[in-house]
Amino acid sequence: MRIEALTDVGKVRKINEDSFGKEVCDSYSYAIVADGMGGHLAGEVASRMAVEIIKKYIEENVKDGLDHFQVKEQLIQAFKKANEEIYKYSCENESVMGMGTTATICMVRKGFLIYAHVGDSRAYTIGKKIKQITNDHSYVQELVKLGQITPEEAKVHPRRNYITRAMGVEESVKADAGIKTYKGEKILICSDGLHGKMEDAELFGLISKKPAKNCVDELIKLANKRGGEDNITAVIMEGDTSDA
Repeated sequence: MRIEALTDVGKVRKINEDSFGKEVCDSYSYAIVADGMGGHLAGEVASRMAVEIIKKYIEENVKDGLDHFQVKEQLIQAFKKANEEIYKYSCENESVMGMGTTATICMVRKGFLIYAHVGDSRAYTIGKKIKQITNDHSYVQELVKLGQITPEEAKVHPRRNYITRAMGVEESVKADAGIKTYKGEKILICSDGLHGKMEDAELFGLISKKPAKNCVDELIKLANKRGGEDNITAVIMEGDTSDA
């Protein structure tokens, strides 16, 4: 498994509130993207804490003897732990009060892709086609589910950046999680600073044809070329059938 990752402040923001983490070892490979929010520096603190706490929890609790269902549960518990610690830190430190972050993780382990997420950072698989495997926790996604707006209208809705679920904002949070059979597909994890600037077909056309290292750089450049109003993070996991 190879993991390429790049984050960029964009063209408008002064601070990069996105964070990412990655790990490749004999037992598993994973990557995390977190997109922070809050006042001055607060989002940066929240996203960094989420990545660090989740990584530490995985290191301590995801053991070889667990099956993929148990690993999924450990990822959920890692998110709960991160949420608790971020929320507690926010309550105890006035300068970062109210901070929060999205978090999306994908882990490849023993032939399975195990993932969890909170917020609107996304994960996609890219094989013969592109598939978004996470569902945004956002106001516009709820409207799409209710049939009140179309997915196309959601992309330009004035409240498209309003998320309905975030880590650290409340005392508890529900993380969505899932398991898929892994057959060597590429995996893209990204913040909304990227997926908000590109169509799925564009992502597929670029990622399916080029090495991951070239892709992350080109994706960042494209998002900046199209305005770069937000921080931009792209992580690509590139395995093969031997990782399955």
